[in-house]
Amino acid sequence: MKTPRFGWLALGAFLTAGAALGQDCGDQGPASLPDARYVLIQNGTVKDVVTGLMWKQCVEGTGGIGCASGAPLNLGWREGSRRALGSRFAGFADWRLPDRHELLSLLQRRCHGLDIDGVIFPRTPASRFWSANPASYYPGSAWTIDFGNGDMGYGTERESAHVRLVRDAEACSPARPSTCFSHQDRLYEPHGGIEELEPGQEP
Repeated sequence: MKTPRFGWLALGAFLTAGAALGQDCGDQGPASLPDARYVLIQNGTVKDVVTGLMWKQCVEGTGGIGCASGAPLNLGWREGSRRALGSRFAGFADWRLPDRHELLSLLQRRCHGLDIDGVIFPRTPASRFWSANPASYYPGSAWTIDFGNGDMGYGTERESAHVRLVRDAEACSPARPSTCFSHQDRLYEPHGGIEELEPGQEP
């Protein structure tokens, strides 16, 4: 059977688009170098110079160099919120769950693999993370961001997801007055490291 001319044209357009997509999707794995927007501070935190946020480098449940110790926790939304409020990690007392826009700021639209900088944020599960924003669909539900595919959805009070804590980088912390120094002063001040945490504080 003879193929109509418009069929060949459509096929050509499809192949051209596929080739262009293939050129854009050249990243076959995680980035080998960290994104310049992130400043890794030697106390387990990361400063985002674009948003002005400070992130806890490791997902809740993990810690240490390269977040190699422990295992990522699956928490309910309210449990995750309580954990954030009670955290005194690196001497800061104002950790919180990020809102969905803050979580979205971590996404890196990649063609393959994790949708986050895996060098700066190692051992990040390719799964859902809680935001601080309640969803109106069901009581106790909240918005989530999936760092496996970049999708935004929501979870109910009976579901669990992972948690990454955040704070405003320039804020002071009543847990340790030295954190009220300017960010530039704190960058080179060896305080708040894991080895200095007090008993009962998170690793």
